[in-house]
Amino acid sequence: MASYGARYASQPFFRFSSSERLTLPSSSSTSSSNPYSLPDSEPLVHQRATSHLALLPAFSSFLSTLGSLNRDYTHKAASHIGAFRLQIAKSAQERAGDSATTERALSGVLEQVDLQVRMAGEGFEMTAREVAARMEQVGSRLDAVRKRHHQFYAQLMTQRDKAYEQRDRSRSAYFSACEAVESARQKRATAKEGRDSDKATRVYDAAYSEMLLAKDQYLVDLDGANVAKQRIYSVHLPHLIDEYQSLEASAVKQLEDLLGRMLEIQTESGQKVLQAVDKAKQALATIDVGADQQAFVTQHATTLMAAYEHPPDLLFEECPVWHDTDDFAITPAAIVYLQNVKSKAQSKIGEISPAIETKRREVGSLQNLRDTYEASRGLGDTVGVIENLYNVSHETALLELQHSELQASVEIIDAALGENASTDLRPHEFKGSSFVTPQTCAVCASSVWGKGLKCAKCDMAVHPKCELKVPAGCAARPGAGVVRGKSKRLSGAPASISASGANSSTTSLSRTASTLSHASSLESSTAAGGGPPRRSVPPAFGSERSPASPSPPALPAQTSPPQQTATLLYDFTASSELELSVGAGEVVEVLEPEDASGWIKVRLAGDGREGLVPANYMQMGGVSNGTVGAAAAPASATQRAQALYAYVAQSEAELSLAEGDVVDLTPTGMDAAEGWAEVTKDGRTGLVPAAYVSALLSHTRAIA
Repeated sequence: MASYGARYASQPFFRFSSSERLTLPSSSSTSSSNPYSLPDSEPLVHQRATSHLALLPAFSSFLSTLGSLNRDYTHKAASHIGAFRLQIAKSAQERAGDSATTERALSGVLEQVDLQVRMAGEGFEMTAREVAARMEQVGSRLDAVRKRHHQFYAQLMTQRDKAYEQRDRSRSAYFSACEAVESARQKRATAKEGRDSDKATRVYDAAYSEMLLAKDQYLVDLDGANVAKQRIYSVHLPHLIDEYQSLEASAVKQLEDLLGRMLEIQTESGQKVLQAVDKAKQALATIDVGADQQAFVTQHATTLMAAYEHPPDLLFEECPVWHDTDDFAITPAAIVYLQNVKSKAQSKIGEISPAIETKRREVGSLQNLRDTYEASRGLGDTVGVIENLYNVSHETALLELQHSELQASVEIIDAALGENASTDLRPHEFKGSSFVTPQTCAVCASSVWGKGLKCAKCDMAVHPKCELKVPAGCAARPGAGVVRGKSKRLSGAPASISASGANSSTTSLSRTASTLSHASSLESSTAAGGGPPRRSVPPAFGSERSPASPSPPALPAQTSPPQQTATLLYDFTASSELELSVGAGEVVEVLEPEDASGWIKVRLAGDGREGLVPANYMQMGGVSNGTVGAAAAPASATQRAQALYAYVAQSEAELSLAEGDVVDLTPTGMDAAEGWAEVTKDGRTGLVPAAYVSALLSHTRAIA
């Protein structure tokens, strides 16, 4: 049994190898600064990127203003340039200070602009048309990318919070289940001997089983929250920091190109400023975005690393009213539940893994295309490529995060269950369905009406909440999984669990769970007998009686109606106390018809032993007369029923009842429809709820 605490104690701090991490976008003009030097620093880096991106609209506005001031530039332009240089100087600290190559280059450009304001004419108009408008357009588009980066950061935090909230909900559900178990335990301890004690024991057993399922779900969600947290802080946030830096580099590259074009226009406007223009070009050439980014990292890394503490792992919390450990429960019902959780996770992994690989290849292609466009200005739409690149990058990151959480669920279930984590039996293929006619849920035996799930292979119907409780073992025959009576529901656990058995349920398995995890033993047993393969796991003996339906009164032993018989076609060896070993050619009496899982309850005519035998091991045919027990009804008795509650008919097909009314059951009787009985009252035949009447055997017409 795997311990949750032990599992994390043996894990390294980062659970993802470098090969699992998303390939980060990189610019050909940037050097490799390490984003892990600035852990969890998105607000700081976002502020820096915002400041860099703001340079584009700022310069656009600046040049447009110069064009409008062309008429009186002599008086106003100089003042405006001075104010703008002061603005850039004030914001320089946000971009690593005045010593940064970008700041020095900008200073040189502004000096050149200060000389150009003395010129009149066409230069300013051309600059406004070709440079300022382009800066505004590029700045707006790149700023939209920045906003998506910031939204993606919020999305990552939301995903982390969702994982935390799911863990909190599972913990609350587990605590509530623990409280229910404790309450049931106290009631059982104070219950009187007899029926009250038995009922209290059943309530306690049911509450205990539900608590174990809630605990397992809590552990799964707890691990998922830790994986989400670990991947977000170890992979995606560092990637996001690198994306900000790449976006910043692209913005500076665009700014560099547009300012270069502005300088070219001004060069054409007059030879008097050629020397200043050359100096400005030289200043622009000194821009080293990678060096500026590294200086920024160096400036802030020491302070951030000193105050930063990686979020600790979430640990299993013991409920105050239920003393427990972080070990997974491995009761039969829990094994079925976890097997289904694992199966669904593996199915989802199979769906998203190809999508992740496709997205990764797309990211690589877009990176190469962006680098090509940035190296050759005018070759294509660089900003459009950047937009697509980061959209695909974000989608890939979210898919990888989902993949990691699903894979973690599979791994922790494998560690907890070992060889029982998988089964060789055919799983059910449940699909969403809308039930116009009520059907019986194969798990809880209550009606499924409206939205529910149906197996595409065997037509088994279950509630959505019961899907994960259905064990594997699909008969793959249309109609084989349809449950026509409440006594035929599936169960992942034995029909009853003793008080002592409940305390050891985390270490012992029932026949159902062992059958699910050891299907190979069934196949070998079949091979020895030479018969066809078994269809599924047999259900427990007996059926669940409605609390509102008391047992019929005992009658003297009577001669039963003709009993159907069957002949065994193959030898069958029982593998549990529920089954019956019989030889080929033996004749048996059929006690119950074939159930939804392909088993028939029979009795040997010779020694009276009873048990379950696969339906495809025998050939039906013939009847036999025998003696039945005292609870059997006389052959010629007309069965009646008494109303337990008053009922008002809701349609012409129904009958109204008063409490205590005695009515005749038709031959269809209690099997008229799921949850309905067909009765005759005062000469009228109609339907009434089966739970509202109790069958009687007191109206005897003749006894042989």
